[in-house]
Amino acid sequence: MSPMPSDKIRNIAVVGQTGSGKTSLVEAMNHFVNKTSRMGRIEDGNTVSDFEPEEIKHRHSISLSVVSLDYQGYKINLLDSPGVVDFTGEVQAALYACDLALFVISATEALSHDTVRIWQSAQALNKPRMCFVNKVDKERADFTSTVERLSQAFGEGIAPIEIPLGEADKLSGVIDLFSETVATYVGSSASTTEIPPEIAISEHRAHELLIEGIVVADEEMTAAYLDGVVPDKVALEAVMANGIRDSTVFPVVVGSALKGIGIDRLVDFLVEIGPAPESSSSSEIRARTYKTYSDPFLGRLSLMKVLSGTISVDTDLINTRTGTSERLHSIFMLSGKEHLNQASASCGDIIAVAKLNSVRTGDVLTSSKSVATAEAELSFEVPMLRYQIVPEAKADEEKLSNALAKLNEEEPTISIARDGRTHNLILSGLGELQLSTILEKLTRRYQLKASLLPCEVEYLETIAKPIQVEGKYKKQSGGHGQFGVARLRFTPLERGSGVKFVDQIVGGAIPRQFIPAVEKGVIEACDHGGLHGYPVVDIEAHLYDGAFHSVDSSEMSFKMAGILALREAITQASTTVLEPIMHLAVTVPIRQQGDVLGDLSSRRAKVTRTELDDQNGAVTIMAIVPANEIQSYASELRSLTAGQGRFSATYDHHDPLPKALYSRLAKANGS
Repeated sequence: MSPMPSDKIRNIAVVGQTGSGKTSLVEAMNHFVNKTSRMGRIEDGNTVSDFEPEEIKHRHSISLSVVSLDYQGYKINLLDSPGVVDFTGEVQAALYACDLALFVISATEALSHDTVRIWQSAQALNKPRMCFVNKVDKERADFTSTVERLSQAFGEGIAPIEIPLGEADKLSGVIDLFSETVATYVGSSASTTEIPPEIAISEHRAHELLIEGIVVADEEMTAAYLDGVVPDKVALEAVMANGIRDSTVFPVVVGSALKGIGIDRLVDFLVEIGPAPESSSSSEIRARTYKTYSDPFLGRLSLMKVLSGTISVDTDLINTRTGTSERLHSIFMLSGKEHLNQASASCGDIIAVAKLNSVRTGDVLTSSKSVATAEAELSFEVPMLRYQIVPEAKADEEKLSNALAKLNEEEPTISIARDGRTHNLILSGLGELQLSTILEKLTRRYQLKASLLPCEVEYLETIAKPIQVEGKYKKQSGGHGQFGVARLRFTPLERGSGVKFVDQIVGGAIPRQFIPAVEKGVIEACDHGGLHGYPVVDIEAHLYDGAFHSVDSSEMSFKMAGILALREAITQASTTVLEPIMHLAVTVPIRQQGDVLGDLSSRRAKVTRTELDDQNGAVTIMAIVPANEIQSYASELRSLTAGQGRFSATYDHHDPLPKALYSRLAKANGS
């Protein structure tokens, strides 16, 4: 397949809330362009873009998929993205790669915050946007109210260029407000007719409002219009195309994906007025990876967009992050799970390349080290929901770690880490559904069964008061025995001080070579834990006296003396349990501030400040809160705010755990 010129390429991210019909719309467009014998259905698990077993099982998109269409000399790359908030990283990747975000809006449902959130993300990236109002054939469909909600949510620029002819079971066509004609459908086939007389007046008023909304973007056209000169359709579409490209106009079209109504018009609109990729005059190659896949037959696949130059098979490129060279042995155009070989790809095209072992999501590849790149880092939401992940079989621990590392390459919104103290494997994600999907993939791809357990809270202990003790280790078992005495004063220190050891031995009470062994014993005993089993910190150990035997003393005996000294100090002075305190930043709509503050209060949080964002109608609440109180906060905040709240949490310090809560420790330890 020859490379498509940049001006003939359209990269479209299909986005919107779950249930709006994104995958069905992609299926309908594929059916229209490729004249397939029948459309796939989500219920039947045979759509072109939802092909992963987990997607078929759950009947919703999980991963970003690409469906490329050849249509009348154009190449349309449709990036079908999930609507479930747990998989927002896939949406973000689609927005980074696209040149137009097509929002699929249900005419039967309220506009969810998920749609608003995606719109704000596209706005932040300055991506052109348009809306397809879907499901106008369903009961309770209300196109007018849907457009009003869009205008209220997104402000100026929302511009309906089509309206439905009828709604619900009376939907029969689409009215073109540019030409003031009707596309009437029998099945998915359309014929052009005149506006019915009973709606001619209201339609013409909508036509005039559309023209008035467009001409204001062009001074000459505005002046002519005020003099009574009405621009023709071609001129209006040209001005609208500029407004779309500049992200000042957001056209709204309408139809039914399941019935094929308006699909032909949508495809034509995308190629005629949709923005082409940004062109580059440079012949030097630059390409960026936006997604990494694992294919059962081709192995690792990198989804790339060519930013400049033309890529050909067997091209050698430099990974600017690693400095390593990668050869492109094969280039593919994607159509769901199908991979169609291409010899080359021009600037602006989206392709897949197999087996680029050093390449990760976000990496930029260039034809030489001297090629300048100005691409900003790709930013994905930080995963905040943490669980221990435990293999069913103990022998599979290393295999599990390796498998998770491979899945992490595909999903940048999960993270895998080892707990520094417990050495447990920690899996973090954006939500419960995302993490449960990870477990399903582990079973299907790697034959690994694993479960998720709550993370252990990293409690610590410190001695409750200063204490002076003696650690004495004496053992006689024939021949040389063991003997060592270490006398120490233990003092509590400020939070975050760790464990300090001070040598105050004078007069040779303990030989110099044995003093490090005492320190080692104290530190080892601290790591082993205090009365509740948690590491002991924030103490200073003063070694001031001791005793030794010329024959029986050894490093081992003085190490044991240090261990026994700390154990005795803990027994006599008792310990205070320290709990980890997190710095929490929660962003929610202003109207939900009271509910969130009340919830934080129940979690023993102390609010430090709030920051208002009047432009977006949001407030960010800063607080410090015990880590144990926000173990599952990601899911709970989502439930409390209907998915509109977001937060970040970072470790701040440790504080004493209130005595009244010590009973929690017994439950956590199983005692």
